[in-house]
Amino acid sequence: MTQRLATEAFQRPETYEALRRSVDDASTLIPDAYTAPEFHKLEQEHVFAQGWVAVGCTSEFTESGDVKLRRVGGRSMLIVRDKSGALRAFHNVCRHRGTQLITEDGKHQRIRCRYHGWTYGLDGRCQGAPFFEKSRNPDTTPTFCKEDFSLFPVVLEVWGFVVFVNLSDSPQPLSEWLGDLPERLAGHPLEQFEVNAQKDYEVNANHKLCAENFMEYYHLPTVHPELSEVSRVEDHHRWQGPGAYTGMVTRPVSRDRNSVWVNLPEAPGLSEEHRDASYHIWIFPNVAITLLPNHAFCLINEPLAAKQTCEHTYLLTPAGSQETEPYQEWFEVLAEFWNMVNLQDVGIIEQVHAGLEHPAFTGGRMCFRFEEPLHRYQNWIADRMLGLDRIPPGD
Repeated sequence: MTQRLATEAFQRPETYEALRRSVDDASTLIPDAYTAPEFHKLEQEHVFAQGWVAVGCTSEFTESGDVKLRRVGGRSMLIVRDKSGALRAFHNVCRHRGTQLITEDGKHQRIRCRYHGWTYGLDGRCQGAPFFEKSRNPDTTPTFCKEDFSLFPVVLEVWGFVVFVNLSDSPQPLSEWLGDLPERLAGHPLEQFEVNAQKDYEVNANHKLCAENFMEYYHLPTVHPELSEVSRVEDHHRWQGPGAYTGMVTRPVSRDRNSVWVNLPEAPGLSEEHRDASYHIWIFPNVAITLLPNHAFCLINEPLAAKQTCEHTYLLTPAGSQETEPYQEWFEVLAEFWNMVNLQDVGIIEQVHAGLEHPAFTGGRMCFRFEEPLHRYQNWIADRMLGLDRIPPGD
């Protein structure tokens, strides 16, 4: 039986010694990495506050004034579509006394603090600070200038249909983070995909378990019998280049031509390679994309606590692909199918987390055929906890 490690052990190289071996001989991350609140707190700073983190999809923000709340690195963020059409991100704090400005998603023509009435434009600039306009002494020059008190900005970039933010002081370009992924998926009109269904799932498990479940297909036959009929284990292959992502491809997309996966119209202009494949991508640390010729499923993890994760899921199709009634009906069937698959995953993920809390379990072995992506991902976590900043090479 083992006891929980001291917090300082999470930042020592010897803690991850067994994980650092080749995947054939490696043991998994320590259970405390999933269950200990102390690890979760460190992880928010070393992982989520030091890299590119997904916060939503572009078509969630269709109009000026659309505002979404997200937590990144334990910090509350505002993601805003401003009046010029640009997407922006800000820390969700008033510049006066630090009051949280917005408490739920919504539409706003301006951002107003409910405490003392300070107001901000959608571009973050301070528009009003009541009673700060004049000095107490009319003979002195006022020292307060509202132009100096804009909302604290957060760096934001978009790739395809995914919105990313970066909290680090000197963020590397998103293109470096993604590596060769944009080049490998060139020809897929990702920027034209629109969200047609969105659903959140509350998961009583660590966010890393949600990630690891997505990036291996070892569990398909036992957890997803319906999915296995259209996405067979033997049709999955490793698809990995350099970059902060893990990848696999299914070819052909499905052997069942009546499958719900294939009955919507495909995106225009796809190459033969993309027309015959589905891609399953996890971009470190928190976003999954399953990309098929005719739709995409996107899952964004928002870690709330060591044992609590909110999965924001999106079902996207190419613009205009549902303009006729049969396609709308087929999309509803597809949405029901993805909901079934995700509920199956949530159930088993929560069961895994419960097992990791058992003191008898100290770590397990990895299967090279199926779990090399987990090895890649877990070593990223170890790197970040040890202060190492590196983009891994491809296979």
